[in-house]
This record gives sequence, C-alpha cells and structure tokens, in this order.
Amino acid sequence: MSTHEIELVGLVAPYRGSEASPAPSPYDPDFIAQAARGYEEAGYDRVLIGQNARSADSLVTASWAAAATSRLKLMVAHRPGFIAPTMAARALATLDQFSGGRAGVHIITAFSDIETRCDGDYHTKEERYRRSNEYVRILRRMWAGGEPFDHSGEWYMCEQAGSEVHPVNGAIPVFWAGMSELAVKFGAELADVYALGPGSVAQITEQVTKVRAEAARHGRNPRMSMSMRLVIADSDEAAWERAGHLLQGVEQRQAAHGTLGRDLGKAAQDLTAKAAQADAAEADPCLWTGLTLATQGRLQVMCLVGSPETLVEALMRYRRAGIDNFLLTGFDWMADAQRFGQEIAPELRRLAWAANLQSGS
Repeated sequence: MSTHEIELVGLVAPYRGSEASPAPSPYDPDFIAQAARGYEEAGYDRVLIGQNARSADSLVTASWAAAATSRLKLMVAHRPGFIAPTMAARALATLDQFSGGRAGVHIITAFSDIETRCDGDYHTKEERYRRSNEYVRILRRMWAGGEPFDHSGEWYMCEQAGSEVHPVNGAIPVFWAGMSELAVKFGAELADVYALGPGSVAQITEQVTKVRAEAARHGRNPRMSMSMRLVIADSDEAAWERAGHLLQGVEQRQAAHGTLGRDLGKAAQDLTAKAAQADAAEADPCLWTGLTLATQGRLQVMCLVGSPETLVEALMRYRRAGIDNFLLTGFDWMADAQRFGQEIAPELRRLAWAANLQSGS
C-alpha cells in the first residue's frame, strides 16, 4: 500500500473527439485551453501534455495550458535527443517560472524504433535509455544553479553551462516511463515518479515491486503512477452497455478511416497478448481490453468499466498495489473528467487517507 497522497492526472488532447468518435477531429487549440480549465475545475491535480513523432510541440502546448489555468500542474512529455539538455533545462525552468512552479517533465524514450526513426533517430533502444539517463542528470545539474559547469559524458559535452532562470522550488519533478529491463535499469535510479502503463492488478503489483527493488539499490523510493481509461455510468450494467457502444464506434471508425493507431510492429503484438492475459484475470472483473484487442494493440486502451462505486473499489486495489498517481481519462473528455472529479476522486482520496491512518502512516 502506498502512503503518498493520491494525485489525479488528466490528459490534455488537442482533439474534441476520442478514438470512439465517428470521425477524426481537427486540431483545436481552443479545446486545449478549455480542457485544461475543465480538469482544473473538476479537481484534478495535474495534466499530461503528450508527445509522439507526429504531435504538436509539448512545451508550447503546456505553456498554453498553463496560461489558461491557475492551479493545475503539468506533466510535459519530452523526448531526449532532439535538443540539447542544457536548452531543455532552461525551457522547462522558464515554463516553471511562468506557471508559478507547476511544471513537471515526463521523460519519453520512445515506444518503438519505428517512432524514433520518424524524426531521424536511429539509435538502439539501449542507447536511447543510456542517453535519457545522462540527459536527466544534466537537467538536474542545470536546475540546481550555482557556478557554470563543464560536462563530458557518453552522449553530451558542454563547457560553462548555466542558466539565468531556475525552477521556482529548486527542481522540477521527473516522471519516467517504461517497463523493459533497460527502462527500469536506467530510470529507477532517477525518477521522482515512475509511470506505468495500464494492466491488471497482478501485473501492476509485479511492476511496482520490480521498480521499487531497483530504485532501493540507489536509495530511492519513487512515487508510482498508472494510466487507465474509465468507462463510467450510473450502474455497472449501463457502463458495460456503454463499453459495447464504444467498441462499436471504434470498429466503425476503423472500417471507414483505416486502421486506428500507430504501426508499432512487435510492440503492438506484445501489448495485445498482455491485454488478453489481463482479460483472463478473475481478480479484475471490471477490467476490459476490448478496444486493445479490436485494434490489434494499435490503440493502447485498457479500461475499467463500472459505476462510480465499482470504479473506486477497483482503483483502491491498484492503490494497495502501490499506485498513488492515477492518470485517469474517459472517452467523452470533459463530461467524463467532471464525473471522475466529482464522483470518484473524493471517495478515492478518503479511502486512501483512511487506509494510511489505519496503518499508522
């Protein structure tokens, strides 16, 4: 059981529609600001600003979201290797200053070789993880301030590096993603928050244990994050009916507009197998991987389905597995976020607080 307070995280997307919408939505800057305000009003703590090989720039998008809000924290996805870490450190520190100390950076080393090659990066996965590790070390050295410094490492070299802008609170929280052996090896020693993808309770428990064991070797105890999509309705029956409609919408959109999601090769096949395994877990009666299976893993969509009461119970099982940072999104972006904020978050926080109190933490 984690003893950290619950942090609720949303996703700011530039599209009003989701994967289950009848047709793709156009890029909509106004919706980014609207969504950020919606998450803040719903009581979310933070939002992820995603990044992939075809998305809009995450730092610029984060600045737009920060300007639209006053309290909401940011989790800015950032891929090392395309700009110098010294420049990235200054950019993130600038965002932190403009937002009043609300910046966070999510280090993305890329899901597949296919994606990195879109931007001309042909390094191996191991090389990318080693590079990300050194990158984060330079970020933190820049944020720490002090005298200009020299650095000579495996990937980066600089002389008299420094910055006139620093984070409001002296540092910016670093999120790290990935569950491969390489990801854990190079990330567990650095992450403030270790971000996991969706999975069954058994899978997440195993992953949390693995990360914590590696982090402990370096004297660290990171917070643990998990992403999950929720299908919510007033009753369990209505929620499963809604899940059926979502599946139908995804299948219709695939038929009309071609295969959804990215071509991830073997990574997609592995994810599909993982999803099928999770579906078979009797201990997770509201876990649903229908959308993942329907798209052969191209959509990384694993869901919990049920009423607010059922979903809180399900999320508490993940809390007991060690999760304290929940990235929760739905399919009707703002309507679902409002329900999560009003009908799930308060009870989830209350139960987590009561459990900590009972354990004496």
